[in-house]
Amino acid sequence: MRVYTGVVVKGKGRATALGFPTANISLLDDSISGIYAAQVKVGGAEYMAAVFADQKRKVLEAHLLDYSGELNGKDITIELCKKIREHSDFSNDEDLRVAIAKDVVNVREYFPPEADPPPADKNTKRIMAFGTFDMVHEGHADFFRQARALAPNPYLIVSVARDIVAERIKGMKPRNSEGARHAAVEKHELVNEAVLGDAEGYIRHIRANMPDIIALGYDQKGEFVENLEKDLRGAGMKTRIVRLGAFQPEVYKTSKLI
Repeated sequence: MRVYTGVVVKGKGRATALGFPTANISLLDDSISGIYAAQVKVGGAEYMAAVFADQKRKVLEAHLLDYSGELNGKDITIELCKKIREHSDFSNDEDLRVAIAKDVVNVREYFPPEADPPPADKNTKRIMAFGTFDMVHEGHADFFRQARALAPNPYLIVSVARDIVAERIKGMKPRNSEGARHAAVEKHELVNEAVLGDAEGYIRHIRANMPDIIALGYDQKGEFVENLEKDLRGAGMKTRIVRLGAFQPEVYKTSKLI
């Protein structure tokens, strides 16, 4: 195995246009070429990746599986695990897109799949909800009730935003730490399980919990929500997305109660 580190530099955007965005770092090693199954470390997390060692442009071009978010300017580490195929030139974008899609399939087959968490019984529906939860108030309780009402035998998993993510989205740090917020949500009577979200992206921890349904709050928006359905399908998941209703938002909103 070979390991390479570097700062992600902005490319021309061709891979993104093809539907497989990449993180590119400089390549000084002239002994490798072709496409590899790899693991990429970024922000304390690790992702499977299809990596192209491009000797012509002298870059390692990594498509991270199950990752969503901006990587330009970040430090990453790429560990090449197995060569999948030699590099080929394609006469058109569609042939290249098909080849990359096959590379992604081969990468997933190379790495052992994460064990799917077993449900309480075969009739249980795993429902996942998300939030910062700087305090748990009656608005959140109604949110949990609505989520549980989406299935006759629900198992509610609530994802609590990491401190770094909450600060990035809201522009300020939460009053309470991610550990304290996680503990408060976990002890709520309507929640079966509380988990911490990903520090980068979001698909990795969703895939680890394999929800049947994702329940979105009435006011949840942004890149996470806009790309959610596409990213779920890209991760091979058939999760249903449901938007829940508001519950007295003029009263029960954390920013109004703090």
